[in-house]
Amino acid sequence: MFKKTGALLLGSLSLLITGCGGSDSTEPAPIDPPPVVVQPDPKPDPEPTPDPEPTPDPEPEPEPEPEPEPDPTVFMDVIEAQGKQLVTDSIAWIDEQGIDCTNASQNHEMCEVQTVKFSDGQFNQDRTNKTQTILVLDYGMDFLSALRYRPRVKATYKYDPQTKTFIADNPQVSLSKLGVKLLQDINSFTFTDEKFTKPQEAFLPASWLSDLAAKYREVVPDDRFDRVTNRAFFSHGTKVFGYLAQHNPHAEFVLIDTASFIPFTQHKDELCAADLDTFLAHMKSAASSLKADIIDSHEIEYINYSGGFTLESVGNALNSNGCNDALDTEQRVQFLNAMKPVYDALFESPNTLAFHAGNEFATQSQDDLDLINYSNRVRVSQYSTGDKDTSITKGGLSGWQQVFVDNEDSFNGNESIDLYINVGYVPENGTGSHATNSTPKFDPDILGMRYQAEMSPFGSSWTTPVATSYALYEQVRLMSETQSTSFDPQKLKSRLISSDCKDVAELQGHEGLTKFIENGQGQCRVQDPLKHKADELNRIGYLTR
Repeated sequence: MFKKTGALLLGSLSLLITGCGGSDSTEPAPIDPPPVVVQPDPKPDPEPTPDPEPTPDPEPEPEPEPEPEPDPTVFMDVIEAQGKQLVTDSIAWIDEQGIDCTNASQNHEMCEVQTVKFSDGQFNQDRTNKTQTILVLDYGMDFLSALRYRPRVKATYKYDPQTKTFIADNPQVSLSKLGVKLLQDINSFTFTDEKFTKPQEAFLPASWLSDLAAKYREVVPDDRFDRVTNRAFFSHGTKVFGYLAQHNPHAEFVLIDTASFIPFTQHKDELCAADLDTFLAHMKSAASSLKADIIDSHEIEYINYSGGFTLESVGNALNSNGCNDALDTEQRVQFLNAMKPVYDALFESPNTLAFHAGNEFATQSQDDLDLINYSNRVRVSQYSTGDKDTSITKGGLSGWQQVFVDNEDSFNGNESIDLYINVGYVPENGTGSHATNSTPKFDPDILGMRYQAEMSPFGSSWTTPVATSYALYEQVRLMSETQSTSFDPQKLKSRLISSDCKDVAELQGHEGLTKFIENGQGQCRVQDPLKHKADELNRIGYLTR
């Protein structure tokens, strides 16, 4: 603003001078140049501030040494020592407490009766291997499922005839508080070692617990029976499930109570009315539930089924239902075959291998379900060489031919049996003694705390868990050899039962042997896995101490 005012003033003065005269010069008056506005030199851009030197990352902490897996084959000495110390300490505690439940006047708290339900406990994945899931179909397993092996049981089921499906079960047992404590202590056993920062879960085999079993039975003899129902704990199912639980220490279990699944009786209206279509629809519903809710849901790899349905089952149901004349022979066969959807679910599930107690006389009795050659079923029976050992090699590849000839009467019904297993004993005959070979079938007692040679009458039910245990053992070996955790039922089945037994060896011309080979299409059906200690209990080393 100031600069513009100055220019106007100069211009006005110039006009005034020109108009007045006072000079005869004609040279025009000089005009001042416009003022020059001097712009200040621009400030130079500041020197860029250099980025600070990056702070170096701290040296990473070295990874801690991983703890070793608590592999019992490595830590067996420690597990055994501390497991046997548990036995010693438990016996000493019983003595210190003065517990004697045989004395009616004693009011010790440990003699009180306690009821334990399956739902009171929990499955413990740390004690099992996810690749060893066994579905057991049997009955009378309440004592083992609700208490003795509770941490290894994922679920229990029963059949509901109203919904025609399998639903969750909640078995329970009642016994002394002492019995509950001792068995829960065994189930929760852990061992310590300097290589671990915390205690490690471990299995204690029955053969290490016999002293504690004797003490327990001495002070509470009444715990052989349920203290509320007065029903004996020992049963068909405890014998089968008990064998599996002991001989497969890392296996986990899903159980179905087959006493709850007696469809010819539960659906007697359909049976007595000869309503085959409705009965078949019920069995399709049951089969669908079995497959989806149990086999697929729990990712079952192995099935152990010591039961089944025959024409005799139909006849017995007709008689008990009071309608014995309702069905003729052909209709009875039709109702039996209506059970096929259930068999399909058990024996055709693509990711399982089932072991089924074989029916040696299925051909004679026209029990068609036992004659179906399911690809994922192994039908099991037994033979016994008594007190004689065999020379049968692993997998039954050789040495079996002479055993067959020497015991031919034991191989009945070979059209319906896929695997014969030597049990290596003569049943107890009432004298208190029985003969065995050097590797007979051994069984745990009901408590899972004692271990002795089998002495029961022969039965495919008792041999089937031997076969299931044999399969699990071979699968462990197969995974080790292939470095794979995948489960292929067909690969495992062909490994168990090779087709390389077409040779009659030096027994050329023996008609029975030749026919046996032909009926079995050269499969190696006569085996002796007990001779080779082919189960996980032995492989891990619990019985070699």
